[in-house]
Amino acid sequence: MPHHARLTTVSWGPSAPAEGQDPVGSNVSQALDTIDMAAQDGGDLICLSEAFAHRHLDKPQALERAEPVPGPITERIGEAARRNGCYVVAGMYERDGEQVHNAAVLIGREGEVVGVYRKMFPTPGEMEDGIVPGTESPVFETDFGRVGFAICWDLHFPREIGWPMAEQGVQLICWPSMYAGGFQLRMWAYLFGAYVVSSWPGQVCEIIDMNGYALAATNYGYPIASADVNFERDVFLRCTGRAKWHEIREKYGDRITMELMHAQGTFSIAGEDDDLSVAQIAEEFGLDRRVPYYARCRELREDALRRAGKG
Repeated sequence: MPHHARLTTVSWGPSAPAEGQDPVGSNVSQALDTIDMAAQDGGDLICLSEAFAHRHLDKPQALERAEPVPGPITERIGEAARRNGCYVVAGMYERDGEQVHNAAVLIGREGEVVGVYRKMFPTPGEMEDGIVPGTESPVFETDFGRVGFAICWDLHFPREIGWPMAEQGVQLICWPSMYAGGFQLRMWAYLFGAYVVSSWPGQVCEIIDMNGYALAATNYGYPIASADVNFERDVFLRCTGRAKWHEIREKYGDRITMELMHAQGTFSIAGEDDDLSVAQIAEEFGLDRRVPYYARCRELREDALRRAGKG
């Protein structure tokens, strides 16, 4: 598996269709043009915005036009993914029997459907209109790392969505949305030790480092932004690992990149050689990965409460 991948976000939403033109067909055609344009940046993954395939329809029409996955929408998006040799995150309304979900579909480099995430926390208005909440926060394997999702309003529910993904070892969280997200995106990246890519139709979409700072962002002058990131990387606790820093640097030198986040009490290690595993370094030096350590803290707390008769 390659260490590095180029992530691309697009601040884009489809324009209204011409008179007499099918909105869904127009939306998807515009998405294909957008993917082709974004792919000129050389991205391995391109993230598009929430439910773009069903824009410019009122809600009853949009739900009526929901499609199964795989289906005509994902087949057309898949053609663009295959043509450009990249993954694409596509937002749409998915029909599953009688139910309709607000979904993010991960489409692979060969145009195949890799996985589907169904928005776990639709807005109250969406649920009143008939959108059925999803029940799982899956993580999908790609040829560069493990990818998970949240959609728009989901961002307010990190416990229910983010932590299950972190426990599955998520490395990248894609967030198609209808609002910008702001510091919440940095919080998710930091809490779950994952890169975050946001995409919405507004002007500023971001790619966030797992240490919680922005790597790239779209702006008012150009709607596409990309960042090269290393997936052979993990975040560790400073308090249990700082005594090993000199020893790690002395042994591995420029074969690793180490970043110290003093205020947050963490540090990250990235492997720069194809044959170097950060997991092996962690095992060799007894480093505590942050997310599993937090899980252990919860278990120890529960044990302490039970011993105190308060469990």
